[in-house]
Amino acid sequence: MKVVELHPDASDRFDEFWKEFPKKVGKPLAKAKWDQITNGGMTTRTLDKDSGNYVTLKLQATAEEIISAAKRYDDKQRDKNTYKLKDDGRYTCNPATWLNQGRWMDG
Repeated sequence: MKVVELHPDASDRFDEFWKEFPKKVGKPLAKAKWDQITNGGMTTRTLDKDSGNYVTLKLQATAEEIISAAKRYDDKQRDKNTYKLKDDGRYTCNPATWLNQGRWMDG
């Protein structure tokens, strides 16, 4: 088991991230990913579907970077007229997956 020393400010801000993220599932796993990424970084592997190979990623970010990106992501995932998730959230990433893939860097 990997133990992560938590930076108090970053850990406290997870609830702010959770509030902004459009899909509310898998909170314990998302919190574990958050803690690692915002406290020195984490190494993960993800499948490159084009090559069929796994790619190792080193992910590190500040709480502010992730929260800002979560706000943008939420905005992109919502219908402007109803404020509901587009396609009932079918294509909205789960928060742990979004963090694990470094999706805050998507723009």
